[in-house]
Amino acid sequence: MAGINLKNNKNFIESMKMFENDRKIDPEFVFEVLKEAIVKTYQKHIDAPAAKVRVDFDGKELHVFHLLEVVDDESETFDETLDILLSDALKINPDVKIGDVIEEEFNFAEIGRTSINVAKQMLKQKIKEYEKQKVFDEYKDKEYDLISGIIKTVEEKFVLVDIKNTIGILLKSEQIPGEVYREGNSIKCVIKEVSKNSKGSQVVLSRADAMFVKRLFEKEVPEIQQGIVEIKAIAREAGERTKMAVYSRNEDVDAIGACIGLKGNRVQGVISEVKGEKIDVFNWNDDIGELVKNALAPAEVKACFYSNSIINPELTDEVIEKETKRNTRPLVVVVEDDKLSIAIGKKGKNAKLAVKLTNRKIDIKTESEIKELNIDVEAETEFFKQDQIKIQKEKEAKEFMALQEEAAKRKAEFDESLAANDTGMFEDVFDEFEEKPIEVTIDDNVMKEEEVEEVKEEEKEEKPVKENKKEKVEANAEIEAIKIDKKPLTPRTDYVSKYEEVAASTKRAENKPAAKKHKKKDDDDRRVRAENLEKKEYDEDVKPFYSEEELEEIRLQEEMEEDSWINDDDIDFDEYDEYYDEER
Repeated sequence: MAGINLKNNKNFIESMKMFENDRKIDPEFVFEVLKEAIVKTYQKHIDAPAAKVRVDFDGKELHVFHLLEVVDDESETFDETLDILLSDALKINPDVKIGDVIEEEFNFAEIGRTSINVAKQMLKQKIKEYEKQKVFDEYKDKEYDLISGIIKTVEEKFVLVDIKNTIGILLKSEQIPGEVYREGNSIKCVIKEVSKNSKGSQVVLSRADAMFVKRLFEKEVPEIQQGIVEIKAIAREAGERTKMAVYSRNEDVDAIGACIGLKGNRVQGVISEVKGEKIDVFNWNDDIGELVKNALAPAEVKACFYSNSIINPELTDEVIEKETKRNTRPLVVVVEDDKLSIAIGKKGKNAKLAVKLTNRKIDIKTESEIKELNIDVEAETEFFKQDQIKIQKEKEAKEFMALQEEAAKRKAEFDESLAANDTGMFEDVFDEFEEKPIEVTIDDNVMKEEEVEEVKEEEKEEKPVKENKKEKVEANAEIEAIKIDKKPLTPRTDYVSKYEEVAASTKRAENKPAAKKHKKKDDDDRRVRAENLEKKEYDEDVKPFYSEEELEEIRLQEEMEEDSWINDDDIDFDEYDEYYDEER
């Protein structure tokens, strides 16, 4: 029996494409739901909710099989919707046995329109539940995240915004007062709440929440993204004013300056997004008294201390003790008589924001009111300061203990993981080394330790000899000077006649004593000088270095000097000296 042809069914193919492209639903999920709907429809058609049905889809056709269990012909519990007699089963399959399952294919096209509508409704319901769960899973972990969308519908009490894969709702209470919304405009919001009910998953958006301003600053200020600057507390009255306490983890970075930016460009970007709302940025302080003073700006606070039963009769000793344990004891702020309106603010907005930001009840009193109550302001203020110092020390001690516990916990976890991964391999290796002593063989060619020590002793004895050698070198100062002053030979570039040499020596001799007679430079003198030079110990650092061209020039120079008339042994230089002496 042929099944239902789905491949050539244009409506079915288009529906699958719609689910995949427009509604972002996996086609495999649709097929599974479709199979389940067909099973329910068939069971309703034969009026047998317990009937076993198998739906097979091979990519082209859809087949529906009714599963029947083979039972004995004399079975008393025979049910025609669940069972088939053995005699009837043998006609279908001669090899069948009792307990086997026979599949009978059913032509699903024979089902009436009523049953088809049941399948259709079931399919719609399953798809809605799938979409609902998908939206909830996508946005449940994104609460208070900044998101952009397109305004789809503007109503009197809400605005519908098209965000990714769903429609978010911006209620009237979550809108900035006086802000105008138009369909098709882009809008930024924070996800305030994600809920799931019978109608579907609902994503509630907000532009009036304080987290909206915080997320805008995080986007505008890189130092906040990097974790250098932190927004410790924020309070907001949408459309009126926002107060924000910031803290810098780096002493070289000004938290307020980072948030405001050069010429206020960063804070102006946030203000333009919230339609001109005023934003106060000030430094965070762990001292609640200083924080309250900063939060009440621009009002100038004269004093801050704990409230008591004199100022507020509702504060009994029991209430004070309870509030003290929770570190939420109400505070009293003293301002000048003419500054009370500034501290409270327009419609009490300034005081409300300070209460929200500090999470403390604040009672603002003037100086004249405090005097009427006969309260010692200095004593109360001193007690408040000392108590704040005590609270701060306790807080630091708790943080230190928490860090120690965390370090101990991590160390214990590391030891446990190390013990769990320990296979005993290193212990086996160590045991093997302990059981088997290491044998060391010494090569005869290598000096023994005793011989090395003897050599060291000999070197110590040789040191004085080297010192004597050094003294000898210093003593031969003349030879050392020759060694240092030695320069490479250069070829003679000009020729001077004997007459010119004699004339020049005559002029020099006028201012000098009489010149000594030159002795003949014989071979013995040359040999002595050569031996003296050979005996010198030239230092490698001062030896001249000659290239091949320079060596060739030196060789040519030596040949020229050997051929020169000055080396002629037949010339008697004394004879010339006697001649010039006679002339003078």
